[in-house]
Amino acid sequence: MTVPVEPPPPAEPPAPAPAGPYDGRANAVLGRVPAAVRTPVLEAGGMILLLGRIVHSAVRHPRGYWGSVVDEMYLTIRQAWIPIAAALFGFLMFMSILTVQFFAMAGASQLFGPLLFLQSIRTFSMWIDSMVVAGVIGTALTADVGARKVREEIDAMEVMGIDPVRDLAVPRVLSITFITTLLAIPSMLITMFSMQIGAAYVAGMPASHFYSNLFSNMSPVEVASVVANHFLVGLLIGTICCYKGLNASGGAIGLGRSVNQAVVLSFVAVWILQLAYNSLLLGVVPGLGAFR
Repeated sequence: MTVPVEPPPPAEPPAPAPAGPYDGRANAVLGRVPAAVRTPVLEAGGMILLLGRIVHSAVRHPRGYWGSVVDEMYLTIRQAWIPIAAALFGFLMFMSILTVQFFAMAGASQLFGPLLFLQSIRTFSMWIDSMVVAGVIGTALTADVGARKVREEIDAMEVMGIDPVRDLAVPRVLSITFITTLLAIPSMLITMFSMQIGAAYVAGMPASHFYSNLFSNMSPVEVASVVANHFLVGLLIGTICCYKGLNASGGAIGLGRSVNQAVVLSFVAVWILQLAYNSLLLGVVPGLGAFR
């Protein structure tokens, strides 16, 4: 008697590919990277993409947003000029008094103005400017754009065919960039004035000697490098704050978290930018800042 052979069970169908941002073959490798490493890289890439879209929109279609840029600059300057001036004057006055005492004890008071001023406008004043811009202007930008995102206004704009990058990001990023660039000249004047007061109060240095030594060691390259540095810092802070606002989520708590993250990321990014910018600048112009 022949025993019937049962047919083998049918093979199970292959498991469906997981749906999500890492469902592709190439992206699956990225999905295995720990979140602590993956998230900062993705955010940096998103900021670079946003910056590219802003520059492309502003250059390709340079009309229609300048009125919004002027309005944003007016409102921002009206709200932020007092804390910016107070922070610059207070910090630099304190540093000038301490530094001029050191130069006076070393018998080199005539070197105080040129050396400290050239280093201050390149590093310390730039850092103070970036902190004030990110803390005062950047937080307002992130909160404004983030509130629109939380209230789903940006989603409604996309449904109506309005580009939120063109309508929201371009005017705000350009306004904060121009404000930071224009801040370079008042920042240098406040630095110069506060240092002169510190030199006259502590070391008894006449104003004529201070400004004579200072202007004999300045060059147009110094001023141009400071203005270009402010431009890059403003563009960087504006892009970071706008990106965090456009990607805010989680209601009011998430919006507050995005504002805090925008300020912290701006400080870190400015520090990295200054390290690269000053290294490149001193490499291209090695005699910059030398005493003459």
